Amino acid sequence: MYDYIVIGAGYGGLSSAALLANSGFKVLLLESHVYIGGCASYYKRDNFTFDVGATTLSAVAENRPMGQLFKSLDIKPNLKKMDIGLVVKMDGKELHRFADKDKWIEAAGTFFGNKKEEKIWNKIYKTEEMMWNFVMNNFSIPPTSIKEAISLIKLSNFKYAGLIPAAFNSLESFIPKSAINNKNYYRFLGEQLLITSQNSIEDTPYLTAAMGLAYPSETYYPYGGMKSNADLIYKKFIQLGGEIKFKNRVSKIEIEKEGYKISTAKGEVYHSKGVISNIPIWNLGNMIEGREGDYFRKKAKYFDSAWGAFTINFAIESNLPTPSAYYQVHTKEKIPFSHGNSMFVTFSEPDDFERAPKGWKTVSISFHTYVGDWELNDYEDYDKRKELVTIKLLEEFEYQFPEFSDSRKMYLLSGTPNTFEFYTKRYRGYVGGIPHSLRKSLINMSPNKTMLKNFYLSGDTAFPGQGIPAVVLGALNIHKIVMSKAETF
Repeated sequence: MYDYIVIGAGYGGLSSAALLANSGFKVLLLESHVYIGGCASYYKRDNFTFDVGATTLSAVAENRPMGQLFKSLDIKPNLKKMDIGLVVKMDGKELHRFADKDKWIEAAGTFFGNKKEEKIWNKIYKTEEMMWNFVMNNFSIPPTSIKEAISLIKLSNFKYAGLIPAAFNSLESFIPKSAINNKNYYRFLGEQLLITSQNSIEDTPYLTAAMGLAYPSETYYPYGGMKSNADLIYKKFIQLGGEIKFKNRVSKIEIEKEGYKISTAKGEVYHSKGVISNIPIWNLGNMIEGREGDYFRKKAKYFDSAWGAFTINFAIESNLPTPSAYYQVHTKEKIPFSHGNSMFVTFSEPDDFERAPKGWKTVSISFHTYVGDWELNDYEDYDKRKELVTIKLLEEFEYQFPEFSDSRKMYLLSGTPNTFEFYTKRYRGYVGGIPHSLRKSLINMSPNKTMLKNFYLSGDTAFPGQGIPAVVLGALNIHKIVMSKAETF
């Protein structure tokens, strides 16, 4: 019998498994795919490596989730801090999101002609700093008992009281009218929030909006792609005695007297004292029968929608440098079946030969889309939609980046929500987790600790939600709860 079985080898599951193995627990990791990484996985074509989802990394400082994980596991990632965390292309102009706060405030003020930039962004950065400090020092959020609730009401937390209004009011209510009435500024805020919080200015809580808007100041480029850090965590897990079984999709979770019985689609059965599920709540409810599974089914019903993504990956033959690896491009016209009016573009760095051979770059383009637009019974219609979007995105890329118009291109591969569902098994191909919303507060999200003994949730549909730093924070929280002996075997 295992101490813990971890379901899903995304970043949340990998981190949970490695942290527990590092503390001496006997851990089995079950993964339905042939690769690790989940929504931040990859695929290869000859000498090229393509990320399938997330392409940026942040929260690497020692007092942030990624930094704490790397330190705990004694991992040395190969990362490059981006001095320009993001380039915003809008109406033929470029705005550089400098890592340096003062340079960014000056650039934004000049670009948008807004004299109140310094006040707005100082408040955003202050809120982000306070929120990170709060969540890094309080691991039982949201509380699941009176005891945990009382533990949050301690003297050291009083300094965070100012975060309360930010959690229950929108970004729009915190931003001056002059900024809201600035058409381009409003567009910029809205498109970045769609990327980071997956919601609108009117409905995103200021608290999470501040974290999303500040993130480009700490953007890192991972050499080798997002898989490189996942590989380091995986190798550490194996080194610590952890076991992993690929192509083992969990089909059923049953509660036993001494723990849990885990059955897979291959007919294999495993037993453990505890479980950590890194799979989305939309999938989890179908694996647990009876009233125990009702909790997860209710959560899935409450958070009944999320976004899908349309992605294109290809390689270009070019040595031309770019100011940053990351671009948020406001498109000249709306791309068919896109929700917003921008696309996110990632270039591999010229010296990243793990992603592309010398003289070549990999390119990834993505945007938000409604999953319902791709759930078609007519396969011919589906293929036509996919081809249309691919053509329009490539046309937009050529228009926005004319310096690459003559570059040879290879391995043009498109993906829809259906693609994500096929490879990751995520319900309807939802990616990115639950949108941050005032209407459906993060407080209502499933906490890492559940009502079932020694049963925990990580991943982007459990608190604190979307993004690699968030799911890693969830893993850190689970480890702290286990090690605090809040529950014993």
